[in-house]
Amino acid sequence: MQIVRNPAQTKPCVLVLGMFDGVHRGHQKLLITGNALAEAEGLPLRVCTFSPHPLAVLCPGKAPRMLTTLPERARFMLGFGVDTLCVFPFTRALADEAPEDFVRRMAGTFRPRHVVVGFNNTFGRGGRGDGALLTAMGRELGFETHIVPAVELDGSPVSSTRIRALLAQGDIHGATRLLGHAYTLSGRVMDGKHIGRTMGYPTANVDAPVRKALPAFGVYACYLTVEGRRYPAVVNVGRHPTLPEGAVTVEAHVLDACLMLYGKKVRLDFLNFQRSERRFDTVDDLKSQIQEDAAEARAFFRHWEAQ
Repeated sequence: MQIVRNPAQTKPCVLVLGMFDGVHRGHQKLLITGNALAEAEGLPLRVCTFSPHPLAVLCPGKAPRMLTTLPERARFMLGFGVDTLCVFPFTRALADEAPEDFVRRMAGTFRPRHVVVGFNNTFGRGGRGDGALLTAMGRELGFETHIVPAVELDGSPVSSTRIRALLAQGDIHGATRLLGHAYTLSGRVMDGKHIGRTMGYPTANVDAPVRKALPAFGVYACYLTVEGRRYPAVVNVGRHPTLPEGAVTVEAHVLDACLMLYGKKVRLDFLNFQRSERRFDTVDDLKSQIQEDAAEARAFFRHWEAQ
C-alpha cells in the first residue's frame, strides 16, 4: 500500500475520511464498510487523513501524543483492503476553509462514488462540516455518504482518547481490547551506555518517534520484530531511577537469543504489563529484579504461545 502526500486527481474510488490514530475498533468499522463498498463496485479504497494532528496546529499545548505513526497506520490499514493512504498537511488555512469548499476540493481530487465517515467527524471552519453536510453535497457532486455509528465497549465509544488513558495507566490488555491489535512502537536501535550488557542483559535502545504515546513507565513482555522475524523480549520504558540517565528510554532485552540490532529498525508489540518502574537500593538488587522480570516474561510467552 502506498502513502501519498498531497495527491493529485485520482481515479474514482471509495473514500474514507478521518484521523485514524491507532486504527482502533471504531476506525476498523469505517474501513470494513469502505472495503465492502469498494469490492461491490470494483473500486479502489482510499483513506484521506491529515498530519499533524489538528490540535498541534490549533492548540499546541493540548495536542495529544499519537498512538501510531503514519507508517504504522498504513501497516494496520493494509489488512482492511486499503489501497492508498492519502495525507494532507493540516494547516490553519485548512482549518479556516469553508466546509463546502473543502468538500468540493475533495470531490475534485478523489472523484469518490462513496464517502465513508464516522458519526463524530467534523471539518472546516468552526467544525461546521459534518455527515449531514456531506450527505447533502454528495447528492450535488455525485457521491453517496455513509455515516458509521460509534463502536461501543463497556458502554462507551471506542476512542483514541480512551486508549491513551489506558496506556498511561499501564493497562495494556484494556488498550489492546479497544485497539483490536497490540499497541506497537517502531524505531531504530541506537547505541546506548551498555549498562544492561555489564549485568548480563544486553538491551536494544529503541529510538521512539517524537510525539509518540508511550505506556506507563515499567516493564512489559513484548514481541520484537526485526527483518521479518519475531522474538520474545522484555522491555523497560522509563528513566532508570536506579541508574539515572534523565531522558525517557525504551530498552528491549531479547530473551534467549543473541542479536546484533544496532542501527536496525525494529517493532515492539506490547502484550503484557509486568510491573511499574521503581528505584532499587543497589545495582545487585536491580540485577536480581531483571532476572525475575526475564523469568516472568518467559512464563508469559510459554502460556501465550500455547494458546
